[in-house]
Order: sequence, then structure tokens, then C-alpha cells
Amino acid sequence: MSSRPSEIFRDIMRFVRLISGCIGVDAYDPSYRFNSITAVTTGFIVMYLTFTIVTVVKEFKENWMFLIQACAMSGSVMQGTNKLCVGVFSARTVSELYLQLEKIYADFEKEPDPRYQKVLLRNCNKLRRVLFLVGLSYVIGVCGMILTTVVASYITGQTYLSMHFHLPGIDVHTKLGGWLTLGVHSVCVVIGGLGMYAGDMVIIVYLLQSFVYADILKLKVDTLNTHVKLIQNDKLHRQTSQMLVGIAKWHQIYSTFIAQCNEMFYILVSVQIASSALCIVLTIFALLTSEWVGGYCYICIIIPNLYLYCILGTMLENCNDNIMYEMYNISFYDLSVEQQRFVLFMLVKSQRPGVIRLLGVMPLSVSSALQITKSIYSITMMMVKFLYK
Repeated sequence: MSSRPSEIFRDIMRFVRLISGCIGVDAYDPSYRFNSITAVTTGFIVMYLTFTIVTVVKEFKENWMFLIQACAMSGSVMQGTNKLCVGVFSARTVSELYLQLEKIYADFEKEPDPRYQKVLLRNCNKLRRVLFLVGLSYVIGVCGMILTTVVASYITGQTYLSMHFHLPGIDVHTKLGGWLTLGVHSVCVVIGGLGMYAGDMVIIVYLLQSFVYADILKLKVDTLNTHVKLIQNDKLHRQTSQMLVGIAKWHQIYSTFIAQCNEMFYILVSVQIASSALCIVLTIFALLTSEWVGGYCYICIIIPNLYLYCILGTMLENCNDNIMYEMYNISFYDLSVEQQRFVLFMLVKSQRPGVIRLLGVMPLSVSSALQITKSIYSITMMMVKFLYK
């Protein structure tokens, strides 16, 4: 295995692109276009929505609560559709940012200072761990939904379905019809899990790279502070000015990167958080009112979905704080008056950091997740009281 950060990053991205390619949305490829695999994925989404609507219309007269139970998984389909649209319509931005990150890793690993390689390796390891943990939650949830329904159906002889739609012309109450419907549900669950994971990978990869920018800025500032301690002559004074300009340019690159991420992700994040909160409420209600055995594993998927992006938003806020701290850490009084004015300009810019906005209003953070959790609890309790009246 290569120890070069750029090669490790490419290995991680090969895995990311493999998962994305399985659903036909390898948006990291500059030449990506809507293809046959993308069409198949879209077809499964349309099939799910069509069959679910037909099934709800058929079952609504006998059991109106079936509508609420069916909507529990429709929120995840909404998330998947949203992520598919982001991948297809923002493919150019996704590939441009990917190429930019590849260039950063390739350029800075060549720096003579070994600390650059160290911070790049540390960020690669952090990215690998987060992707593994999120992937593990999807594997547990998807396998759990499939296995619990299959095992429960086999043991009891009664058909338990993973989803809330029936196949046209097939009676789910017969043994063959039940197992055939369950098989189609299992395929849909696997495709849905891959699609959700691929969509999460995009925002995980890019938001975690904010720490690469912050760590490199820290090293640039440390190099500057060491340089200005030397007795300044005209040549060293010009070098100091060039270093300050380099720091300012790097901060501008970071600000542009976050602005592009916000433009690309704010709708994705808003839909993810809102639909996850709704799904949690409806899933709890469905588990209380029906025998949806797969729902217990499904909730293990949607709860991390709610908090994952909020945690990433908080990490981005911490990264912005680190960058602002490094700006204040510049040896201000060792600089000339002209250079001090330049540093003051950078300090003003660093105090207006870019953040990902939830619904375009509140910043994406753990504090926002706590507020949403309170609302989920209140609505769930209200529905439970209605249920047991």
C-alpha cells in the first residue's frame, strides 16, 4: 500500500466512485452523463412511487392508517430522489471540486516540510473512518430490514413485507405472491441503501476536506511566524509580503470552496433533515400501529441520517473557528505597517465564514439537530395520545 497521501486519497475515492457507479451517478467523472444505469435507478424510484400510490388507494378504505405507514418510507425515497438530482445536475461542480482536491494532495505532499504529508495523511484516515461508520450503519439497516422480514415470514408462515407496496396482479396473501413481493422489496431496499450511501458520500468527502484547508493554513501561518522572527532586510521583507499574499489567496480558495459546497448542498441538506425528522415520527407511529418488523432496522438508518449532516455542519463551524484563530495567531507586531493593514483585512474576512444553511435560514449544526429532536418528541407524543384516546 502506498504511503503517499495523494494515492491514499485516490484509493478512497475509487471506493466512493464504485458505490456511486453502482447506481449510475459517478458525478466525479468530468465526462459523466445520464446513462442506462441511472435510468434503471430512476425506474425503480418511479416504480416504487407508482406502486405505493396504487396500494394506498386500494387499502385506504379499509385502513386509513396504511397511508401514514406508507409515507414512513416515502421520505427516504424523497431523499434518494433529491440526491440523484444533485448528482446528475451538479455533476460539473462535483467533478471540478474533486479535481481541485486531487491537485491539493498532489501539490502539498511534495512540500519539503514533512508536516504537510502528516496532516494530509491524518485527514485521509479521518475520511476513511467516517465513510466506514456511515457505510456500516447502512449495511446493518439494509441487511436487518431484509433478514428480519424473511426470517419472520419463514418462521410464522405469514407474509411480512419490507415496504408498503404490492405488485399489480399479485396477491400478497398467497405464499408465492408474498415471497415474490418480498423479493422485489429486497431489491428496492438494496438499491435504496446504495443510493442513500452514495449521496451521503458526496457531502462527507467535501465537508471533511475543510480540515485540509485549515491544517495547511495553519502550517503556512507557522512558517510565516518563523520567518518574521528573522532580522528583516529588503529581500526578507518582500518574502514576508509574498507569504501574506499566499495566506490570503489560500483563505480565498477555502471560502470559494465552502461557497460552492453551500450552493450545491443546501437543498440536499434541507430535504435530508426535514424528511428524516418526518420519517422518524411516522416510523414510530407505524411501529405502534402495525406489524412492520423491518421498521425497527429502518429507524436505525433514518436516525443517523438526521444527525450525520448536523455533525458535519458543526465540524465545519469548528474548522472556521480554527481558521479565524490562525489569522489571529499571525505575529502581528513583527510586521511592517503596510503588512499589518493587510492582516487586518484578512481578519475581517475570516470573521464572516461560509456555512451550510438549513432551509436557507439556520446554520447546519448539532444545536439545530437538538431543536429538531425536541419537535420530533413533541409531535410523536401528540400522535401517541391521539392513538390511545
